[in-house]
Amino acid sequence: MLERLCLHALRFTPRVSIEMPNALLLEIRGSVKLFGSLETLHAGIDAAWRRLELEVSSATAPSTLAALWLARAGRCELIEDPGLLAGRLAELPIGCTAWDGERLRALRALGVSRVGELLRLPRAGMARRFGAAAVLELDIALTRQAAPRRSFVPRERFRERFDFEMEVETVAYLQKALEPLIGRCAGFLRDRQAGVQTLELRLAHRAHALTRVRLGLASITSERHRLMDVLSQKLSQLELVAPTTSMQLVSGPLQPLSTVSLDVFARQGGAGGGSDTAPQLVERLRARLGDEAVYGIRSIAEHRPEAAWQRVQELRLNPMLPAGQTRHEITFDRPRPVWLLDEPAQLLEEPQGVEEGPERIESGWWDGKGIARDYYIVRRTDGARLWIFQERRSRRWYLHGVFA
Repeated sequence: MLERLCLHALRFTPRVSIEMPNALLLEIRGSVKLFGSLETLHAGIDAAWRRLELEVSSATAPSTLAALWLARAGRCELIEDPGLLAGRLAELPIGCTAWDGERLRALRALGVSRVGELLRLPRAGMARRFGAAAVLELDIALTRQAAPRRSFVPRERFRERFDFEMEVETVAYLQKALEPLIGRCAGFLRDRQAGVQTLELRLAHRAHALTRVRLGLASITSERHRLMDVLSQKLSQLELVAPTTSMQLVSGPLQPLSTVSLDVFARQGGAGGGSDTAPQLVERLRARLGDEAVYGIRSIAEHRPEAAWQRVQELRLNPMLPAGQTRHEITFDRPRPVWLLDEPAQLLEEPQGVEEGPERIESGWWDGKGIARDYYIVRRTDGARLWIFQERRSRRWYLHGVFA
């Protein structure tokens, strides 16, 4: 919500910052001349919040921290002269500082309940008891000390709409009309040396709700043919609920492109080009089967087999790690099956044809999900190799995995 409100605040000043959990700070001195006066500018900002039907408390002061304290206290004041700050702040309750509860309780125990009483405390004693940061905040509020803040930078996106001269009734025509739109999106990304991992196509209808076609890419890209390929795959499965009057293409947040080298076998788009790259294959599968059907697996440093991996939506197709990073995983000197059952299946009799084992795994006693098992590799008469274990407490046998 605060990020969305920042976009409205940027109409008044390019310098907006977020103060968690519920405040915006605007540096508006540089915008006063544009709006005519400080009063007019302040009134325009308040009017913007009213149009959004928000209940807000706003204040203007020579320092952002003083304005924040005034707003928290519900004092909607407009102060221009720094010399008036100490007197105006003196009446505020010390709770407007949003200091931690322990510090506020200690101050109230000393009989300090207002900022004015806080300002009268000896600086050295206050710094010794409550920390130098408390004294620094008072200096910042009174403009004795500068306090630069990080400005909000809006997440840039590609967004373009195309209105059809006549209502479109076929997906094939939509795909054709999308090509120049995708081309402009790719150019937009290329100019910014950025890529995207999500796109959304919004189709408007005369008498029906908006149709949204969302797609995710396996990796960040700005390549036109990849964007078009995934959208075409999605549209090939789309049935229009009604004729389309317009369409809008909206990208996800822009992200920096990877600096790794390009795949030497990647298709170049010309004659004799190679096969699709791994990211394109993943995108095709997701477009046809659904995003949830194609996922990655992340290993976890854990001895219990069922807890040693986790499904992740993001697919890391490059096995190389950045310099200085290491994989945190456990290596095994015994083979492990690629396929584990969701739940171990109990066997009715002791298995025959043991090839390897036992391998004892006893772990997890600290979290209440402990296991104590002896694992074996068993080959069936049809050649299949199974990973089974005997539960040491119950002495029962279970099938847990199958080798390729």
